[in-house]
Amino acid sequence: MTMAANLARRLIGNRSTQILGAVNSSSGAATSVARAFCSSTTPITATLFPGDGIGPEIAESVKKVFTTAGVPIEWEEHYVGTEIDPRTQSFLTWESLESVRRNKVGLKGPMATPIGKGHRSLNLTLRKELNLYANVRPCYSLPGYKTRYDDVDLITIRENTEGEYSGLEHQVVRGVVESLKIITRQASLRVAEYAFLYAKTHGRERVSAIHKANIMQKTDGLFLKVAEKYPEITYEEVVIDNCCMMLVKNPALFDVLVMPNLYGDIISDLCAGLVGGLGLTPSCNIGEDGVALAEAVHGSAPDIAGKNLANPTALLLSGVMMLRHLKFNEQAEQIHSAIINTIAEGKYRTADLGDLNLNLNLRFIIMASSSNYDGIFLGMGNPLLDISAVVDDEFLTKYDIKLNNAILAEDKHLPIKFNVEYIAGGATQNSIKVAQWMLQIPGATSYMGSIGKDKYGEAMKKDATAAGVNVHYYEDESAPTGTCGVCVVGGERSLIANLSAANCYKVDHLKKPENWALVEKAKFYYIAGFFLTVSPESIQLVSEHAAANNKVFTMNLSAPFICEFFKDVQEKFLPYMDFVFGNETEARTFSRTEDVEQIAIKISQLPKATGTYKRTTVITQGADPVVVAEDGKVKKYPVIPLSKEKLVDTNGAGDAFVGGFMSQLVKEKSIEECVKAGCYASNVVIQRSGCTYPEKPDFN
Repeated sequence: MTMAANLARRLIGNRSTQILGAVNSSSGAATSVARAFCSSTTPITATLFPGDGIGPEIAESVKKVFTTAGVPIEWEEHYVGTEIDPRTQSFLTWESLESVRRNKVGLKGPMATPIGKGHRSLNLTLRKELNLYANVRPCYSLPGYKTRYDDVDLITIRENTEGEYSGLEHQVVRGVVESLKIITRQASLRVAEYAFLYAKTHGRERVSAIHKANIMQKTDGLFLKVAEKYPEITYEEVVIDNCCMMLVKNPALFDVLVMPNLYGDIISDLCAGLVGGLGLTPSCNIGEDGVALAEAVHGSAPDIAGKNLANPTALLLSGVMMLRHLKFNEQAEQIHSAIINTIAEGKYRTADLGDLNLNLNLRFIIMASSSNYDGIFLGMGNPLLDISAVVDDEFLTKYDIKLNNAILAEDKHLPIKFNVEYIAGGATQNSIKVAQWMLQIPGATSYMGSIGKDKYGEAMKKDATAAGVNVHYYEDESAPTGTCGVCVVGGERSLIANLSAANCYKVDHLKKPENWALVEKAKFYYIAGFFLTVSPESIQLVSEHAAANNKVFTMNLSAPFICEFFKDVQEKFLPYMDFVFGNETEARTFSRTEDVEQIAIKISQLPKATGTYKRTTVITQGADPVVVAEDGKVKKYPVIPLSKEKLVDTNGAGDAFVGGFMSQLVKEKSIEECVKAGCYASNVVIQRSGCTYPEKPDFN
């Protein structure tokens, strides 16, 4: 089988619903033990054994990556005891075992059994007490990490409870020791049944039973009696010494291998060596009653413990197996892709992979985060070049401009000349840029709008791209890039927008495959009310897509003139809005009443197109508390106090609030956390000129 075929098959398998099955010991019938949950976000509790040596630090890496990928899991941690527990005859306590039995799922780091007599091996204790009868260990070539073979893709399934590891040894006479190999029909049929079930479930084509029945006719001869139940699976029996030779010569000859305990211990490590070692190999132990304990099978490496040199890949990949067992397939795929892509990059490798880059753990976290949030947040609006100037009251009077307001430019405003500062902006684009800044995750945000084919348009593209936003502009050849005059007096501002090219956005641009792909990829959408004056057809397509696919659609009231002169079209899209943003002036204009809290409640209770999400109204009030209404109730959240001396420019405060709010909403944080982030972003922006911010946020 070619490398491409093997990798394609593996990737297809990764994207399918992978189930680790168990066998009912009383009937021998195959049963699924993957636990079903009411939703992929319902938290579950899993037992975690961080282990010894490097175990705690690689377990910490797993916890961080799982958190970044949004895995809904709570860990119940247990450590190896300092004294032998007489109930287990081991340093593992009875309470630790009960935790796994209760939770039915766990993850184990490397454990080192203390040297001495009178106690059992830690791993043997777990297998025996929890009846973990099958050890499943996938071995596959990792793209970008070169080994002797590029096409390894096989599964070893090891009987885990008996054989030479039954622990029955004694001295017959002085100098003669006898070790008993226990093979039972029940255990042999159980693991063989599991191997065929696994092959069938995962689209595997061949099961090879590894044995030494030519010598151990009674013990190994018991092992292989279930092939006739799975005629669609090719079955073969291979003597272990011949198997070792064949694996070394051509591992592509094998698919699923099932074998007794000792052979499995040897063969699985041999297979790990084919793909780079135990540091890259996942493992999961399957038991009766639905128990699954994933584990890293490498040693505890005490010589490098605490030095940030350990490779967490094996434990992370084992964690992925655990997630697939729990049917958290989306998160499993995100983490698996992050691991594969990180190793393929070749830049972040630990010493066992031929390098010494201490950023491997951090890179896994970044990659897991990126894959989870890729293109998650899309904005559409009017990209404008903000032209900011400090003016006086006489200037405002001359041009009939009111502070804390936004209007469309008229002829009388076009000849205004002043010493100005140019900043790429526009309401939605500002919010998207702030969200990207708060998230600090490459590729998380996208934006569409219309610019002119001129130097200002090029400057806009350069600025947005530098901010990390994936921009897909429509470039109009007949109109210049739109501008927004920002008149600042004592930190207060008024906006005069000349849309120009921003007014030329065409719905046909949205329908192009490369642009509509952004819509399909996103899970959250934000459109400022200003875009209602430009392309309501585009808003309709996006809002209907969001409603049909249970995604989150948000809009902003944006300005009093929108609420006054475009209210009909505004109300047309209200049923699709899951979140409505605005300030107190816009809210009062929209509702034609004064009580902001009642306005927020009223907006939140207006009819919705779908019942998937209840509408939430978020009204900012400058220095006064933020009003949030949902479910007919109002909560108020204080803003961050700021002295007037530190106030530079309120232009972009509302846009920054939305950007900060949405940066946490896409992470499915609480409303309180979202408001907190919005207030933080707004507080940062108003202490600077225009909607700008420092290189990195300082938000916890």
